Amino acid sequence: MSGRWKSKKKPAALDARFDFDDFEVLRAFLDEVAEEAERLEHHPNISFARDRVSIIIYSTSEELSDIDHKLAKAIDDGYDKVMNLA
Repeated sequence: MSGRWKSKKKPAALDARFDFDDFEVLRAFLDEVAEEAERLEHHPNISFARDRVSIIIYSTSEELSDIDHKLAKAIDDGYDKVMNLA
């Protein structure tokens, strides 16, 4: 998991912002996030504008768990993937 993620304790969550120069790359990133969320059956809150995506992963328990960190890592990997294709 990259250093872009910030953790919060109440409620337990991870949040990050991803910046883009190209809207098509941003859309590809959203597809990557959706695929990973479905695969892990853990769905983040997502908001986006033309050049950025903000993601919050709320834990399903009182504290951050492995699944929260796995999703954050998968999202980072998806970001790296689409940025390398851009």
